[in-house]
Amino acid sequence: MDKKKYTSKDYISDEKTSSEIQDLNEQKKDLSNFNLDQAQLENIFLVDAKMENCNFSKANLKNASMYGANLKGSNLFKANLENANLKNANLEHVNLLGANLSGTKLENVNWGKNYKIINELEAEKATKNGDLKLSKQKYREAEEIYRSIKISMQSQTLGDETGQFFIREMIAKRKQFNKFSTARIGSKIIELTTGYGEKLSNIVFTVIGIIIACMFLYGIEGISYGDKVVGFFSADFSPLSTLGNLFYFSVVVYSTVGFGEMLPIGPIGKSVMVFEGIMGGLVLAILIIALYKKTMDR
Repeated sequence: MDKKKYTSKDYISDEKTSSEIQDLNEQKKDLSNFNLDQAQLENIFLVDAKMENCNFSKANLKNASMYGANLKGSNLFKANLENANLKNANLEHVNLLGANLSGTKLENVNWGKNYKIINELEAEKATKNGDLKLSKQKYREAEEIYRSIKISMQSQTLGDETGQFFIREMIAKRKQFNKFSTARIGSKIIELTTGYGEKLSNIVFTVIGIIIACMFLYGIEGISYGDKVVGFFSADFSPLSTLGNLFYFSVVVYSTVGFGEMLPIGPIGKSVMVFEGIMGGLVLAILIIALYKKTMDR
């Protein structure tokens, strides 16, 4: 069977296209660069097919079996992938803008480095070239695709990967804001400190970082401990004892369990205490939610 016709830009699919392509795949043929624009490929069996850089724009791939298929660089613009099996497939640099991913099986898919889709990579390139209008457009496309992938994965309880695409969605959304806007800076801070509520390591490091930073700030003025002052400049300064007491006080404030025998004595300490108490309540709530989500996903 001659497969050259499928690589022609002028090829128009017909009722034989699905069965012929399926036969070619059964013969282990390389199906890369095929033009399958608007092709009717419902229920097609393309397990482990090599189909790099193919054009599936507006194609009907409903219920298609494409387990392990290599679709790197392919165009799936507005393709119907409802209930298609794409487990273990290679979707690196694939355009999924407008694709129907309802019920699409996306377990163990290779999305490329850092889960970045082609639209976000194009946005980064446009930003580098100074084309901010194109950059915003591509980031908007990426945000839409990430959201669609995330929703599809949520229905399949693919927790860890769902979290990755939520993070990418938030990053794409952030990069549409003006570079030094309050919204963009605030979003970046949330990413670094909590990973948008998806990265436990970021949240734990943030908790520890705030406690230790506030501990040192309390030591500047010192805190009242019974009939003495515990601080870096107090008469009774002792490295281990002072740091231990300051750390204890900082943990008490952060965890909002209430004060005992230790109290801040100056405006710096009182201001830090208010800040730490508020941040403690917020970040600990995020930590609990993140732990709950990780537990329930399993």
